[in-house]
Amino acid sequence: MMQAVCGFAGDGDPVLLAAHELAGLHERREQLVPGDTSEIDWARARLVCEIDRWVVIRSPRPDTTAPMHTESIGAVVDRMAHFAALTYRALACGAESELRAAQLRLHELACGYDDLIVEVANGARRLPDGPDGDTPESGGAQPSRNRPRTE
Repeated sequence: MMQAVCGFAGDGDPVLLAAHELAGLHERREQLVPGDTSEIDWARARLVCEIDRWVVIRSPRPDTTAPMHTESIGAVVDRMAHFAALTYRALACGAESELRAAQLRLHELACGYDDLIVEVANGARRLPDGPDGDTPESGGAQPSRNRPRTE
């Protein structure tokens, strides 16, 4: 994932490709003067949803007693892409303290991401828009119509 958000497009994995595209969008967003970023933000939201859909399809159904994570995997990847863009920006500008702060935050997010994907893969962690149907739009837990594959 770190390679994807730091510039390497990957080998065709849809999550890594989306992460790479998110990084590019964040780089574009950082270069804009304050103004209308709605087009970039819509594209980011679309990619986050694509990542989340892929995760739901490929993840085992979590135990109903598994703790809920605070955000989706797509949202975590989007934040990683943001901090990768901030790291590159600080590096290009020679902003030493900003560079250290962005690198530290990116490293912390990468470690948290690694832990999260292991927990999700083991069914030990639920995600906000997960396969149990408990989404903000649904108003609560509903049975899933399509049980995700467990590979």
